[in-house]
Amino acid sequence: MMNPEIEYIRQQTLSLLDQTRHSTRALLGNLDPERIVHTDERLWRVRDIIGHLGAWNWEAVRSLKAYAEGGEYFCVPSEAQYYDYNGPAAELRKAWTMDQVWAEYEAAHDQLRQIITSMPDEKWAGEMLYPWNHRGTVEYFIQVMMSHEKVDHCDLVVRLLHL
Repeated sequence: MMNPEIEYIRQQTLSLLDQTRHSTRALLGNLDPERIVHTDERLWRVRDIIGHLGAWNWEAVRSLKAYAEGGEYFCVPSEAQYYDYNGPAAELRKAWTMDQVWAEYEAAHDQLRQIITSMPDEKWAGEMLYPWNHRGTVEYFIQVMMSHEKVDHCDLVVRLLHL
């Protein structure tokens, strides 16, 4: 029997995933994929941001799967080492076609959705290990991941390009 409180949180979390995905597609899908949108040391193009989001969403999938199965997973030992992950992940995807970049992004969101849908009720109250070696709930994890996508990247693109 489903716990109504957990089911409400699950549905809110799925809604956040869907809204974020829709917004990202609407914004980034309508921009020139070669346009530079990060003008700091990264010089990332639209395509690089989509690739970055896909890569991190796969890391989220790995952490959630491990947690659902009773284990743990992380890919970055500390925040100070983000670039050790982000640099190589971005470089790998620079050679990909846009179809490949979008396919990874979409597949990662599909997997996140599937895992959230099937996450056992008892796991929602516990603390899991996030890919960046912090701990918290599943609900908060997805909120952080979707904020990363929307605020740290999509909203930044809007501000930089004055859209």
